[in-house]
Amino acid sequence: MENNCIQQETNSIDYDYENDSLFFFTRGTSYRESFDLDNIIIDFDENNHIKGVEIPDASERFGISKDAVKPENTEINLKISEKKIKLRISMTLQKKNKEIPRVISVTERNITNIPPETMVMSV
Repeated sequence: MENNCIQQETNSIDYDYENDSLFFFTRGTSYRESFDLDNIIIDFDENNHIKGVEIPDASERFGISKDAVKPENTEINLKISEKKIKLRISMTLQKKNKEIPRVISVTERNITNIPPETMVMSV
């Protein structure tokens, strides 16, 4: 059984250089709750859609230097089924006029009460 795919554009990106934390979020929706998926924080709005994603230790997770954390062409895919939650964050970085693709993939058991759905957040 296929889930509907909810797609949205991120309208805000913030990178805290000192704490190496990268945050994508959508303004204009009300926060409901957060979920920690392998130390990546996913915020949901009142409709159980992604409101934001925080990636602590971003440079380490993407295998790049802090100075290279300038995300372009980022896509966040979150697929929630009754049994599993799969998160895939793909991002393209620019370094010396060269595009460098980076991906984080995480899968965990679904122990939340968030209904099955597929969500895509683009930057």
